[in-house]
Amino acid sequence: MTQLSVYSEIGRLRAVAVHSPGLEVDRMTPSLMHELLFDDILFGKEAREEHDVFSKVIAKVADDVYDVQEMLATSLGQEGARRHFLDRFCVLHQLQSADRDRLEALDDRTLAELSVAGWYEDIDQGTRYRFRFPPVPNLLFMRDPAAVIGNGVSLNHMATNARRAEPFILDTVMRFHPKYRIDDESRIWFDAIPGYLSGLPELNNTIEGGDILVLSQDILAIGVSIRTTQSAVTMLAEKLRAQEKFKTLFAVLMPHERAVMHLDTIFTQIDREHCLVFPPFFCKGIDSLPVIKMDLSGPKLEITLKDNFLSALADEGHALKPILCGGKNRLDQEREQWTDGANAFCLAPGVILGYSRNLKTANELEKVGYNVVSGEEVLAKDIDLLDGKRYLVMISGNELSRARGGARCMTFPLRRDPI
Repeated sequence: MTQLSVYSEIGRLRAVAVHSPGLEVDRMTPSLMHELLFDDILFGKEAREEHDVFSKVIAKVADDVYDVQEMLATSLGQEGARRHFLDRFCVLHQLQSADRDRLEALDDRTLAELSVAGWYEDIDQGTRYRFRFPPVPNLLFMRDPAAVIGNGVSLNHMATNARRAEPFILDTVMRFHPKYRIDDESRIWFDAIPGYLSGLPELNNTIEGGDILVLSQDILAIGVSIRTTQSAVTMLAEKLRAQEKFKTLFAVLMPHERAVMHLDTIFTQIDREHCLVFPPFFCKGIDSLPVIKMDLSGPKLEITLKDNFLSALADEGHALKPILCGGKNRLDQEREQWTDGANAFCLAPGVILGYSRNLKTANELEKVGYNVVSGEEVLAKDIDLLDGKRYLVMISGNELSRARGGARCMTFPLRRDPI
């Protein structure tokens, strides 16, 4: 029976996948960075040091903290997994049989690393180079290529070419990992892989995990964004209506802007009472985001339009008080939203992670009782994050934040305690 179980954003985290930036970041060049969706090339050593603190703080609460590259290596050792992975991966990258043979000869760990780091070759004694297939630096943002929803998973269809290898990695992990695998095909809510294999990916049906929020056992919220289409949300809603016990799905209609790439860049729930928000979109006014309410409980999908997300949540018995990313000043709000001030990751109710640079947001959290501590302080002083107090653990993210993603973006929860 599958151990996947996510029915909230805030229940105590038990198992999670992350990915420390590795060779794939070190191999990103200025000529590749825009194609790979980065604004700059990262300093890999510092990014890894920041991510190491991030992962160790998570491990203070979670029982299992996996690196997805290690999960892939473990999965490749299971019966049938290597063939499954290479059949699909070689089609994705249009590799020839000789290339496949070279990949087949690699051990599991090396094949997993190469799949993420890219197949790099020096030419002419290092004066030139080429990639047989490119690196996958965005795998740092584990949230997007897949999402555990209830006790099933969505294998997402990424909106950009730079990220389309990532669901193939998660597909093999979710089907073959000895502990966290899907044991029932019907629990795959959305599956992007068949479209890629047929050569006809459904470009109008993209969906990414940063837009998917599991707010309770009854309620989902999904952003209709620059990366996630309404048609994909509707497809997911129909599958969940037939298979799961969720009652309501809110499709939040977002502007198509890079600054608000996913719903979790402007809204995250952090405890039973509060959510972090980018204020212009959630305070009633001209910029307030409308939502489509989808009733999943009836014999057919019923749809109604609501004019404000927080009001719509309150009507469903899920009232949340907003805490303002960046505080009350619009300039500060815009600056800290850009550096993921609203993108918190919850380890347990009232225990959250965020970047140390978002000081105005931290001040707002202190006003409602959050103790602000650094990741280094938590580790050095062995602070018990489950002592009943509220904590904002601030992670140094000078390099990580430059990659355009926050604490929630860098995590793929596999199991949480129910609320």
